Amino acid sequence: MEVRVASTTLSAFAPAVGEPSNRFTVSATAMAKGTPPPAPTVRPNRTGIVVDAPDRLADLLVRVPSGVTLVVHSQSGDVRVTNIPGPANLFAGNGNVQAIVPGYASASTVTGNLGITVGGTSWPGTLVFRSGRGDVVVWVNEQAKFRVRMHTDDGTLFTDFDLRGTSSGASETIDGAVNGGSAQRIDVETRAGTVRLLRLHPEA
Repeated sequence: MEVRVASTTLSAFAPAVGEPSNRFTVSATAMAKGTPPPAPTVRPNRTGIVVDAPDRLADLLVRVPSGVTLVVHSQSGDVRVTNIPGPANLFAGNGNVQAIVPGYASASTVTGNLGITVGGTSWPGTLVFRSGRGDVVVWVNEQAKFRVRMHTDDGTLFTDFDLRGTSSGASETIDGAVNGGSAQRIDVETRAGTVRLLRLHPEA
């Protein structure tokens, strides 16, 4: 499921309680003043569906079916993803990205902050979190095994995992293994801002 947003706040959730797990929902709220914009369009593609949201919307809400990968391209506006049942790949050109997922996600923004919570302990390949200018905070299940690279060109790094880094001028880098490491990786970077990699304690 791919969602393309021009300039609005996007919120994505799992299907509502009582709704079928394979049902998707798209709803939009227009600005209070002015001529209402065209409604979002939904069209099929080879991998599922594409949702195109026009400019001048106040909010866009999407409910993502089970077993579906969510891909978001936002030109301008915040992206908020909560408890969707599948993986996510999120991009905002100018806006903040916040995601809390039980599985895994990657996210990036040109200008804005990232706040990502990864509940899963396994994922394919490398999870990438990048901001051109902004702070990045990533919470990772403390039981996960992975290698990680954290870097900021102009800022500071912090982690409560047992990792040590190096610095050169204003830049800092951490490159190491968590819980012995594995083939899966996490890559976190910002050109200007703080990077924090924090332990997520699974609920009992």
